[in-house]
Amino acid sequence: MSRGRLGKYSLWQFRDFVMDRGIAIVIIGFLWGYVMFEPLRRAMGAQWTGDQTSPVWTVALQVSSAIVSLSVLIALNGITSTDRKSGYYRFLFSKPVNPVLYYAQTFFVYMIGVLAAMLILSSLFHIIFPAFNITYFLIYTALIYVAMGGIGFFLSVATRYDWLTLAAVWLGSRILRGVYGPKGDWRSKAVELLPPVHRLDDVANSLIGRGTAQTSDVVWLLGYGLVFFIAGLIILRKGSLAD
Repeated sequence: MSRGRLGKYSLWQFRDFVMDRGIAIVIIGFLWGYVMFEPLRRAMGAQWTGDQTSPVWTVALQVSSAIVSLSVLIALNGITSTDRKSGYYRFLFSKPVNPVLYYAQTFFVYMIGVLAAMLILSSLFHIIFPAFNITYFLIYTALIYVAMGGIGFFLSVATRYDWLTLAAVWLGSRILRGVYGPKGDWRSKAVELLPPVHRLDDVANSLIGRGTAQTSDVVWLLGYGLVFFIAGLIILRKGSLAD
């Protein structure tokens, strides 16, 4: 299959994303945001401002950040491991298709799908919170997709239970950094190798809220995700798709 034909297949990959993951992401994100904030807006009535002076503004930022992380987890679930476990790779690569290019394209097509889903949700969120900036939110989404998604892609290539492993790594890193990070001993040095999830709250509050963030935090998150994404591509090229 030529590169041109592989590029055309991205439309089918996007369709698969919408049907298998995108609809679920939008529904879950909408229900989460609606159930949490719409009753508050109704209860407060004319007192609801929806700007950065609102007492629930910080909560809104954290909820929107959590929706992004959950969406990436859903999007990357089984991105390569499902094909191996189900034997679909035999059909997919019965033609001269490069698995590295195929799954790299899938990764970025799914990124577009997540951004499209977040555009829909942030547009609805903007109705409740007029100060909520859609552009800033999409930039944050792209950052977290690369940071978290790169790890998820690697785990999907390396393991059979990628979504569970990714959730354990993402949450476990936050817990371990919180427990051992301040101790100042060898354990505090060891946890520095874990994903920099301890910076997510600051990045979410600053990037979604104001459109700015510490450059070091952004570079650290992007670099960590890209390293694992490239490592996943290397395993795809060197290893075997069969479990």
